[in-house]
Amino acid sequence: MTHAVPPKRRLIRNTVETAEGGAVPPYAWVVVVVLAITLTIASGARFLFGVVLKPVSEEFGWNRAQLTGAVLLAMVVLSLCQPIVGILVDRVGPRKILVGGLALLGVSLVPFSYVTNLWQVYLLYGLLMSFGLAAASPVLATSLVGRWFTHGRGLAMSVATSGSAFGQLLIVPLAAWIMLMSSWQTTYRVLAAALILVALPLSAIFLRDAPPSEGAKTPKPEDGLTLRDAIARPPFWILAFGFVVCGWTMAFPNTHFLAYADDMGMSVLHAANTVSVTAVFSILGSVLLGVAADRYARTGVLALTYALRGAAFLLLLILPAGNLLYVYGLILGISWTATTPLTAAIAADRYGPKHLGVIFGSMFTFMNLGFGVGSVLGGIIFESTGGYTIALVLNVALGIAAAVTVALVPHFAAEGARGRPPRAAPEKGSLPAHAAD
Repeated sequence: MTHAVPPKRRLIRNTVETAEGGAVPPYAWVVVVVLAITLTIASGARFLFGVVLKPVSEEFGWNRAQLTGAVLLAMVVLSLCQPIVGILVDRVGPRKILVGGLALLGVSLVPFSYVTNLWQVYLLYGLLMSFGLAAASPVLATSLVGRWFTHGRGLAMSVATSGSAFGQLLIVPLAAWIMLMSSWQTTYRVLAAALILVALPLSAIFLRDAPPSEGAKTPKPEDGLTLRDAIARPPFWILAFGFVVCGWTMAFPNTHFLAYADDMGMSVLHAANTVSVTAVFSILGSVLLGVAADRYARTGVLALTYALRGAAFLLLLILPAGNLLYVYGLILGISWTATTPLTAAIAADRYGPKHLGVIFGSMFTFMNLGFGVGSVLGGIIFESTGGYTIALVLNVALGIAAAVTVALVPHFAAEGARGRPPRAAPEKGSLPAHAAD
């Protein structure tokens, strides 16, 4: 027996049914590609700090603990800004927030290339750049992709957020080469030009906040838990702990690895090539794990990802310097960018699209905090012990802990808003947004 559906409701319903049937609007993939390119360039503002850490330390006499303190400040600011960005994305729309963030980020990179005092590093990197990075982040990409995709959401989010991997693949080796040919200051000026001349106009011209609808307005998502509903249940905190581990274990490769490799006698370019191996396999791993997440239990795929993350640092501990470190880069790469889109897809499934920006933004703050603490603690461990062994052991232990805890998420049933049961059964990536993991 069929029932008449009002025209306005019919449009929204047809959009969902089309997505579930596999016919995603063609322009949706344009949005995904633009996001990937934009995040590739924007991620350079974070990756460059690890490239220039040692030369800046040697040029100005600031030790690594002092410099990574700026990273901790940046991550605290990012953590505070991320829920705000989520709220603005839900209310104002992703495109305007991203364009504003890219503009701020590009402008702040230029004065950073002229710093001569430590407080300037804290002001520019710790504060101004952080505001821009908060806008040009996976939180925004998650909300935007969640509006365009239901079927195939895991793969779409993996591709959109793969910009971080491409940022490593392209920016780190290029920045290392520019620094050797010129100076560390030039690397920041080149990145500023790329942000302002490429990423900014690309996002302003080609991004759309949501699929078009009849008339001038886009229908707003109607299903979803509030932030208050989400944080009242253990899965939010389990996924948040996973993000702490993700950020913490990302801190060493981003902030300390090039200095660590140099301490072990590796050349800058050799170490940068190891980073590139990580980036190449992170792209492959993100796509393959994204496809797996659309076919199998997403929490199981995410738990496997964290286990691989811990295994990578175990390899870094036991492998000698040289070409064998590429094995570390390979294993780390498979797990590198997959954590964010997998967690985003689980959040979209479990909490629905209506308040996804603020929920995922609040969850993502824990990644930033983990990154900041991991960065500064790595510097403190180095200054205290003369090496990074303890930091690497911590990374191994945290990877295992995250794998175990994330595997517990399916034991907590998904609930609709205000405790109502969801309208669909759990599992499978092609279910509606309010379905369980």
